[in-house]
Amino acid sequence: MAFTLVINPGSSSKKFALFSSRTLLLEAYVERLADGYEMCTTIGGEQQKCDLLNRDQYNGSLGQFLDGAIKRGLLVSYDDVDKVALRVVAPGTYFQQHRLINDEYMSKLEDLAKVAPLHVPHLLQEILTTKQILPQAKLVGVSDSAFHASMPEITKRYSIPESDAKQFDIYHFGYHGLSVASVLARADMVAREPLRKVIVCHIGSGVSITAVKNGKSVDTTMGYAPGSGLLMGTRAGDLPTGALLSLMQQKNLKPADALVYLQTNSGLKGLSGESDLRILLERRAQGHTKAVAAIDTFIYQLQKAIGGYIATLGGVEAIILTATASQRSPQLRQLLIEPLAPLGIILDKEKNDVAINKEAVISTQGSPIKVLVIKTCEAEEILKNSELFR
Repeated sequence: MAFTLVINPGSSSKKFALFSSRTLLLEAYVERLADGYEMCTTIGGEQQKCDLLNRDQYNGSLGQFLDGAIKRGLLVSYDDVDKVALRVVAPGTYFQQHRLINDEYMSKLEDLAKVAPLHVPHLLQEILTTKQILPQAKLVGVSDSAFHASMPEITKRYSIPESDAKQFDIYHFGYHGLSVASVLARADMVAREPLRKVIVCHIGSGVSITAVKNGKSVDTTMGYAPGSGLLMGTRAGDLPTGALLSLMQQKNLKPADALVYLQTNSGLKGLSGESDLRILLERRAQGHTKAVAAIDTFIYQLQKAIGGYIATLGGVEAIILTATASQRSPQLRQLLIEPLAPLGIILDKEKNDVAINKEAVISTQGSPIKVLVIKTCEAEEILKNSELFR
């Protein structure tokens, strides 16, 4: 029997999923907490248990996941896994396609480690660990940007000389494409009507908003690299060029140092000292000044992007909220959606309050624009795209 392992290494978490054909057998979510790490295992969509991990255990969590599959009788040995599909977040036209991971692929990834320091180093380490543990398996890199390849030229281009754009491959690539594609696959069913023009808000430790028309990406807030766009947990998002150059001069930052500064010490963390939205929302409710300012700034940027994309699309039929923060927090959704009522986006507070980690329409019955909460299922989307490589 053929088994495929899906690995989704994020900036502050990683996920594993084991499939036989298209049947999900076992999955695990490994997340960084304030005082360590936690690994939660799920079988058949129902959570089995969560275990606290230290850093070494977190680094070895792939082996723990596979050992758990063997213990449950799902695998006989590691050798049963014949394919591993990994989510790839990396800038470049080369990485806007799904590809087999070979020496050329690894070399190009290594060249980008300093451009995307929150994602590429973790990905490289996960690939090396996977090769060591599962040397017999075919490795497939599934692009997180491929969905956005449909964006029009006016969206893809930056206002730099065309010769430089081509030579150095500087374009608006976009990310969270696998998440967007996965929620679009179920949006019509959740809405109970066909949707042509929608805005997808992916709100987790990484944050992006995407405008979609007829199932195709029209624009997305993340641009060349996954640190761009809106402010995030530790990422500054878009910073004016003049401000960045001034910071680099005043703090004597080299380009690599500036990247680390913008992607690990900024965003919500830079505004408040805390990057976790859950903690910040609790502190905001208690009236902590920095938490109030950070969340208000965050919400403002989200609302600004949503308003802009409504104009870009010439109106929308639905706003889709996905990823961990969207799925877990009615409070965050209320802060985001209630002020948008003048645009025809009207929240139903009762529906919103009970929609925790489940899919639902949370707008009022008469809302001109529907608001949907849909769980992102990147693992299934990664698996589907990896099937191009048999």
